[in-house]
Amino acid sequence: MLSDEEIRHIVTDSGATAVVVEDEFLETIQSIRTNNNALEHIVGITPNPPDGVISFDDCLAKGEPNSVDANVTSDDLSMFQYTGGTTGKPKGAKHTQFGLAMDLHAHVIELEIGHEEQMLLTTPLPHSAGYAFLAGMLRGAHVVVTDGFDPGEFLELVETDSITWTWMVPTMLYRILDHDQLSETDVSSLETLVYGAAPITRERLEEGLEAFGQVFIQLYGQSEIPNIGTTLQKADHDLGAGESLESCGRAATMVDVRIAPLDAKSSTDPVPIGEEGEILLRAPYAMVGYHKLPDATEQTIVDGWIRTGDVGKKDENGYVYILDRDKDVIVSGGMNVYTTTVEDALDAHDGVAEVAVIGIPHDDWGESVHAVIVPAEPHGLTEDEILSFADEALADYKKPKNVEFVEKLPTTPYGKVDKKALREPYWKEADRNVA
Repeated sequence: MLSDEEIRHIVTDSGATAVVVEDEFLETIQSIRTNNNALEHIVGITPNPPDGVISFDDCLAKGEPNSVDANVTSDDLSMFQYTGGTTGKPKGAKHTQFGLAMDLHAHVIELEIGHEEQMLLTTPLPHSAGYAFLAGMLRGAHVVVTDGFDPGEFLELVETDSITWTWMVPTMLYRILDHDQLSETDVSSLETLVYGAAPITRERLEEGLEAFGQVFIQLYGQSEIPNIGTTLQKADHDLGAGESLESCGRAATMVDVRIAPLDAKSSTDPVPIGEEGEILLRAPYAMVGYHKLPDATEQTIVDGWIRTGDVGKKDENGYVYILDRDKDVIVSGGMNVYTTTVEDALDAHDGVAEVAVIGIPHDDWGESVHAVIVPAEPHGLTEDEILSFADEALADYKKPKNVEFVEKLPTTPYGKVDKKALREPYWKEADRNVA
């Protein structure tokens, strides 16, 4: 779902010397290699690789399966997990071999992945599902991976393959609950349904409990501390649980969670129970820094804590509640959309004088991308024109769902665009300011 420019940045920034790529992106990667001397090898998952591209099948045929020599230590880097940023360019969150191993064990523990699990993954593997896939392999589970999500196919696979474990975002669950086939499908094998990015509304949870039983686990994490920061466990998904149902759960087994002051960026001291502050996370699988970004690393990792940029509170029972985001990010359908990326793209339109992008409530997506635009001329610019322009400039999940035209944007006393003022009319009836 990334744009060519985002892929170019990731390949170049990481210093990758080899890329494994399927047909859809082969032309993009070949174009990148033209101006990238570091990129030595392109391995194509394609039946007829063009000149200069190595066949993936040939690589497998030539390899010696019993002679792999991987001389690595626990402190060696295992991956750069690229995540969006307020500059518009993805940042490479660096994780070690030890950190990745601990993270996968955390997935097994917190998400109840068993030896005999029949797992179904229908979301992109570069996202959270990829960690679930690896954790399943670690556990010895059987994993079914589909090419995209279709609610009818999902229900069919649950019944025919006796699926016991799956992962999704709330939007997907709503599609399944609304599907005509649900009432006719045997879903009794499903024991665990993991979701993230947003809580399930109480009304939809009631439908989910009726359809699947008490099988839900909610998780909260970030690329900097992958997926497992807090979890809301199956026992918590009880309609009589009260306010805790609105939370993202409690600290996972290997995680410390702290709420720190918002106005003291260098302090990690906790605020009193119930007070608002920034959510900090600490775990053995937290990133060790951002690749080639020492300033961003210093701002994010303080005294061993990961500053999430999320505003929240913690109650006396340890439940954590997300109230707002300090970082300028929208979570729509489980995908992070950094508003500056969308603003930079729309600002390139000649008819746009100023633009601010915010997240607003959406029943299916949690949040939807909403653009507020000051036109360069009082009349003439239309929503259709902006949306058509966005089609060419942005990945599908980053495109605005709606466009609003205003004469001027509100500003703070410091002259910055006041996005809280822009969001307020849309969120005033909501329990919290983010999905």
